[in-house]
Amino acid sequence: MKKIFLLVLTITIFYSCKNSKKEESETKIQKKSFAQSEKFIKQYIEDSQKYWDKNDNENALKYDDSIKQTILNSFIKDYKFKSINKDIYNTAKRKKPLFLQVTASWCAACKFEVTALNKIVEKYSNQVDFVLLFWDTQSDLEKLAPDYNKDIVLVPSQEKHPDPHTIDISGFRHIMGYPTNYLIATDNEIINFSSGAKIPSTFTDKEGKEIIITKEQANKENYERLESEIQELIEKNSSNKV
Repeated sequence: MKKIFLLVLTITIFYSCKNSKKEESETKIQKKSFAQSEKFIKQYIEDSQKYWDKNDNENALKYDDSIKQTILNSFIKDYKFKSINKDIYNTAKRKKPLFLQVTASWCAACKFEVTALNKIVEKYSNQVDFVLLFWDTQSDLEKLAPDYNKDIVLVPSQEKHPDPHTIDISGFRHIMGYPTNYLIATDNEIINFSSGAKIPSTFTDKEGKEIIITKEQANKENYERLESEIQELIEKNSSNKV
């Protein structure tokens, strides 16, 4: 009787483990891959631009929303980014959620946002990893490096890119604008995504009213947006672990 019991127990454990592995495998298959989203994003960008050219903002924004929905809840693969100091940042070995930004020296919004970003890094670097992927190569990035908080991992491009909107940095493909932020949980899920930043400017709205965005106002709005994104990343990352 004891032998029969042990046999049944062994068979039960075997099939339980087998089903568990099957469920785990199915879960991995069902995950959206960020790497496979490029062709869809390119098409949405082209379609969106057609409407922007026609001044049809409503329909253009619909495609922008489609881009965001394509990126949200997709999963990045593991990357090994070579920093400006020749260190390797391995996304597979990180313990914290990741703020990943794609940026460029010639981007006015990117440059202006640095002040707010440095303050955010100073406040949250113990809870979040900050990695910036640059369109710029090593020699150009070395000139910019002193402007950034030392806790930010600065990653230069290994080659010059003729097209600023299609770049490959250590295997990470980027086809969007600058700056673009990817908020990534520890399980590699992109939980949010945003593009652009405020800069000091003066413009006229639809009603003919002059709008002035001061340096102080732009800095404040950039800081508040970044902090909101980081807090959301921390909160959702904690929820994913439960």
